[in-house]
Amino acid sequence: GQFVSLQVPNKDDPSDLLWRAYSLSVPPEIAKKHGYELCIKKMAGGQAAAYLEKMKPGDWIQVRASYGEFTLRTKPGRGVCFIGTGTGMAPLRSIGLSKHFVESDLLFGIAILGFRTFTEIPYAGDFEKAGIPTTYAVSDNPKKLDFPFYNGRVTDVLKRLKSDFPWRETDFYLCGNSFMIADVIAFLKASHGVTDDAIIAEAFTPAAKAPKAA
Repeated sequence: GQFVSLQVPNKDDPSDLLWRAYSLSVPPEIAKKHGYELCIKKMAGGQAAAYLEKMKPGDWIQVRASYGEFTLRTKPGRGVCFIGTGTGMAPLRSIGLSKHFVESDLLFGIAILGFRTFTEIPYAGDFEKAGIPTTYAVSDNPKKLDFPFYNGRVTDVLKRLKSDFPWRETDFYLCGNSFMIADVIAFLKASHGVTDDAIIAEAFTPAAKAPKAA
């Protein structure tokens, strides 16, 4: 669930080197065998994705790794609910596919992943292959959807979980849009009394949209 920083040149001034952070989408044991993976969305005005898109096999790039505390902390006997939107599913995938997660004595694991359209869904089926039941919430879709897809947002899926869902025995791992994270945390606390120590969150703010320093 940790992230790395990549050094890329400023497109307006190549001598100005920028650092951009991206979460690893595979755990260490898979990365050592098959290589490290990053899940990167190309944004209008984004610098890193545009630069990386032009790279060829064999090109070099400066990397700082690894950072962050968005890692599996759940104690044995508790459930895990992964909630992610967009590229925020990358660190969740890394945790879900990890040997640590597979060998942990957890009550259960589920995933609720939100995307605007079907075309934005990366790694479809990977959580299921790891034995993690997954619901894909698609917010911009006019047609009726059948499980595991759902018309709406991740908060809508949460509100439709069965009445006997073990809210107090579950740890929630949230990653993605900061507005989604705020909405989910408010719902978990107000509706089900989930405590702060059962919520592990990491918000993504695209550099292209981040406020500029004064």
